[in-house]
Amino acid sequence: MKKPTTLSLAKLLLANPWGFIVPVMTGVVSSVAGVALLGVSGWFISAAGLATALGTALAFNYLTPGAIVRGLAILRTAGRYGEQVTAHNHLLGLLRTLRLWVWDQRVAKPIADLHQQSRGDLLQRLVSDLDQIIRWPLVVFLPWLYALLGYIGVSIFAYFIDPVLLWPLTIAALCHLVILPYVCGRFASHAVHVGQILGVHRRSRFVSLFSALITLTIRGHWQDYAARLEQLDCRQKRMEWQIQQAISLGRLLGYLVTIGLFASLFFLLGDLQADTFQTSAFQNDSMNWQLKEHVSGTWLVGLVLALLAVNELVLPLVQSFVAQGQSQVGLRRLNQIQQDAPSVSAPALGKLNRLSLQDWRGYHLESGLGNQPIHLELSAGDTLWLRGASGTGKSTLLASIAGDCLATGKAYVNQEECKIYDNPNFQAQLSYLPQSPYVFQQSIAANLMLGKADASDTEMWAVLEAVALADWAKGLENGLSTLLSSQGRDLSGGQRKRLALARLLLRRAPLLLLDEPFDGLDKATIERICQALEHDYQPDMLILVSHIDSPLSGKAKVIELPN
Repeated sequence: MKKPTTLSLAKLLLANPWGFIVPVMTGVVSSVAGVALLGVSGWFISAAGLATALGTALAFNYLTPGAIVRGLAILRTAGRYGEQVTAHNHLLGLLRTLRLWVWDQRVAKPIADLHQQSRGDLLQRLVSDLDQIIRWPLVVFLPWLYALLGYIGVSIFAYFIDPVLLWPLTIAALCHLVILPYVCGRFASHAVHVGQILGVHRRSRFVSLFSALITLTIRGHWQDYAARLEQLDCRQKRMEWQIQQAISLGRLLGYLVTIGLFASLFFLLGDLQADTFQTSAFQNDSMNWQLKEHVSGTWLVGLVLALLAVNELVLPLVQSFVAQGQSQVGLRRLNQIQQDAPSVSAPALGKLNRLSLQDWRGYHLESGLGNQPIHLELSAGDTLWLRGASGTGKSTLLASIAGDCLATGKAYVNQEECKIYDNPNFQAQLSYLPQSPYVFQQSIAANLMLGKADASDTEMWAVLEAVALADWAKGLENGLSTLLSSQGRDLSGGQRKRLALARLLLRRAPLLLLDEPFDGLDKATIERICQALEHDYQPDMLILVSHIDSPLSGKAKVIELPN
């Protein structure tokens, strides 16, 4: 299936149509069986009682209707459980589609925005929106479909009793399926949308409270912050009250429609006749209601009970507008992060052997902080050591060369002016080790093969030896197959950084950017890594940010960044 660029409930519903057919069919079986069960049971009980009263109980067929009732009960129960299992399996697939869609939109955004997109409040909002959207098929679409099919089944039953009953059934169906949900939705739509947004805002406020509680208390602003939280609570409670009022009103109107339907059925199927009783003292007139001659009382009982079952199917529709509104809010906010992937036609580059930066200043988009503009020249075989006091922007400068943040100035690659930000052809020729590299929750081998997909065990052991991790890996029970925890939490900071460095060395890119690679390492380990960078894993060009002297320092060009 082609990935949608903009989300809609219809597109999500059709994202996996075959996977949705099974829960729909099982749900239809369960709903129709439930309606038929009450209808057949009502007819069976009344017919059996009538047969007993007329003295024909011995000739009445109890077995066939009893078997039908039992079969319908089994179908209803099996269908209900089957629907739940298959529907939730479909929802898991829908959740996967949504997660991949969010990831595609995140990747399509400019690289400089990625850090901003990773904020906790945004991720929390995404989780909330996804949770609301995947509930839509179960809470909105399927109940409406079951109620519609229930009315169709009862209408067919009513047609054989008396075709005139189709008119009140059609009017009741329009009221239950269309008018009441629409009216209640219109009445409470604003409260649903505002309440959804307030819920996310209120949750983020409470989460941020715990990190700022001490500061608020010390500076005396706790009362003000508490007052704003109370205002949020009051607004959200007011929205919830309006929603509950709409639901209660909708349920009341739904019951009134059902009562009106019953009244119209009895009016259309019966006749009122006047009976006169003569006594010695006076004459008494009374009205007597009787069924029409062509209508069977047992079938009428079955119809009434079937309509009660349909009434149970339509009641959830009154509050379905809440889930509908929440899903719409979630879709609108997810679509806000949608952005078409930038069409960058980057020129082809030969092998990188010269890099020149003029008036180059890297900076972060959210803060604008970065280094002072500098000139930088680098040729094949050069090692460049960036130094400077804390806060001079060494890491930001390195990140801007890697394309991890924005920059101003001119860049010349192989003596030709070239934009290096978001340029895949340029970035394919460099490897970048940030201060906090990422280790994935995979095996050691899988993490290393991100640098070289077809790396052999021999190559992986060799590169681990180069970064002084081979002895550690050999001591593990599963060796290269050892599964690492999320973000490498079971590794020390030095191990995590060296494992990421080993991954980069396997890649053998012409330009290698290292940000504090020796931080937290002992002298022997530093010397072993430097030896690897000078011999077996020597890059064509190396830019190093480090506050620690190393064997690489003596051969490097030094650039001191100004404050």
